[in-house]
Amino acid sequence: MKRLFLILCITLVILFSKANVIQANDFAENTANSRIAASLYMLNDAGQRDVIALLKGQNVTGKPIRIMFRNLAIYGAGNCEAFTTKTKSGSLVIFINEEHKDAPLEAIACLIAHESQHHTMTNTKQEELRAWLKEVSTWNAFVRRDGTVANSTHPLVKRENKIAKIYSRDNGRNEIEQVIAQNPAYRGLNN
Repeated sequence: MKRLFLILCITLVILFSKANVIQANDFAENTANSRIAASLYMLNDAGQRDVIALLKGQNVTGKPIRIMFRNLAIYGAGNCEAFTTKTKSGSLVIFINEEHKDAPLEAIACLIAHESQHHTMTNTKQEELRAWLKEVSTWNAFVRRDGTVANSTHPLVKRENKIAKIYSRDNGRNEIEQVIAQNPAYRGLNN
């Protein structure tokens, strides 16, 4: 009888621990888009647990960050790759330019990693630098796992490769800071 009880307890522990793993990796609260969800799973598999934690709600709002593709031109940001904004309810949403719907999942994941760093909404050059560095480190991790991902001709992959090249020239930080300082989109940011 004790043995049966022990086996039952062990079985229940295993079942509940598997249920928690599945629940922990469920991204329904972040997106309804299957490609974005697949990119989130890739971030998780690549060890970007800090990004996943931010997206799941360990951010300044305490709420999950929603992510979706949008025509950014309707927001006056047609030449942006993505941006993060706060909703009236106080939660955050990441809008990815819909022109990237067919981009490789790794490149989409890198944009999400970048935008996750804007959860503080401080709008500073330091926040932007942190976002670019997270993006390039994520891209480099994906390329180390599978170098063929860098061979795509998709514009978003070209962006990632360009940032990676800038970063590799002087271990990145200084040159990326210069790119941010020279970009008209970032001119109004505080230091």
